[in-house]
Amino acid sequence: MIYALRDRGRALEDRYAYEQTLVFRVGARRARLLGQWAAALLRVADQELYAQTLVGMVLGGASDDEIVSKLRHDFGVYAVTLPEAELQHRMQELLVKAQCELEAA
Repeated sequence: MIYALRDRGRALEDRYAYEQTLVFRVGARRARLLGQWAAALLRVADQELYAQTLVGMVLGGASDDEIVSKLRHDFGVYAVTLPEAELQHRMQELLVKAQCELEAA
């Protein structure tokens, strides 16, 4: 009985660790997709470098609000107008896409 409870506890811990890893990977993947999309709108010469900047922010623990703030700032610098609703919609859309891509892999 004690061994069964210990095994159950380990299984729950393993599941939690797996889910947290998946959340982290999905966030990083979404940041890459979002960076590529934003770089195309901004017409940045090195789109991959721009995407890596957003991924680095996520790896550093940046929140969605901080990512949005950076994008808003960059859009302002490059005079790109984009409604807030469209940005939020795109972020949600890319989150779903990142989840699907990682589940398929």
